[in-house]
Amino acid sequence: MSSTAIAEAQDQALGIFADAVLKLALHIQREAMVAEDLDQAIRAAGAVHRLGRGLRQTVALQAKLARDARTEAVKAQAEVRPAPASKPEPAPLDAKTIAARRRRDWLTRGVERCVWNEYERDEDSGEFTGESLLEDFHERLADIMADPDAFLALDPDALVVQLCQELGLTPPKFHPPAPPVPPVGPPVGPPGTAALNGHDSS
Repeated sequence: MSSTAIAEAQDQALGIFADAVLKLALHIQREAMVAEDLDQAIRAAGAVHRLGRGLRQTVALQAKLARDARTEAVKAQAEVRPAPASKPEPAPLDAKTIAARRRRDWLTRGVERCVWNEYERDEDSGEFTGESLLEDFHERLADIMADPDAFLALDPDALVVQLCQELGLTPPKFHPPAPPVPPVGPPVGPPGTAALNGHDSS
């Protein structure tokens, strides 16, 4: 007989026994309720108590056997389940992606400095306004980065000025140079504006 069949037989037997104990306990309890002799009622109450303890132990044993059966089933499945294939290592990032991320981080640091130069973190209103402006900045930056080639072709100094102006911030008078990028064509002004490097495109 398999272990599963044995477990099912044990569970069935315990269920039948628990049902019988419960019925007997209820019968004795009814007899005790109508007994005229006090000693007889006390003995009946003691019998009900012992039967209740036996019923609780039976139910607990049933629950333990059920848990053991589930544990054995999980172990059996784990033994037959093939080991997961190792995940392939991610492909290294290309130079353009690295350059775009560096440019993004550089712009973010520059705009964040401008935000917190004008708004105090220690003040609730200032912190709320600053965080709101940075959310707008990240949305705008995501739009600009949608085309990595065009993003990297923009003049970074002009772009940080434009982004600050769009947010109503005073552009920085000085900021560290932007990280170098692979050559992707001549710099152009930010999208939707004239060039901001001191001369127009005419």
